Amino acid sequence: MKTIFSGLLVIFSTGTAGATVNQPGKYTIDSDRQEILPDGNIRATGHVHVVNGDMIIDADEAVYHRRNVNLPYITVKGMPVKYSGVASNGKLFSGVSEEARYTINTGEVVLTGNACVRMERNRLFADTIRYNVNSGIIVAVPRPGNRVKSIIAGDTFSRKE
Repeated sequence: MKTIFSGLLVIFSTGTAGATVNQPGKYTIDSDRQEILPDGNIRATGHVHVVNGDMIIDADEAVYHRRNVNLPYITVKGMPVKYSGVASNGKLFSGVSEEARYTINTGEVVLTGNACVRMERNRLFADTIRYNVNSGIIVAVPRPGNRVKSIIAGDTFSRKE
């Protein structure tokens, strides 16, 4: 039997690994509808808004995977899924994709399907982008036969002549 929740659901897990920009053990998920699935995972649908520390995700659907209490994660789908947060260097980032997986304890965000990450005036486009918000490491992979695209805005500074 499915248990249906409406409104705000705050989920606590027992993760122990720490990170600078996220909060292991606490997600806040706000949506039109939520249900506990037979495997114990929680699915939220309709105007889903997920918050974990500085990480914010807006999507059409999210599933909180809590089977492994030491490594919970959320998968999201949307057209598009939107992300924003603060990287380990203190800079704001945002992104979009069709799907994603966010693992709190590791700080890893894996964006798939027309993915784009933006930090300041720089942008990265690929089919899959792996971004670790704690380490700042980004790996982008294109679809077969395509390429990755970066738009890197040059630094501006004043010079004495």
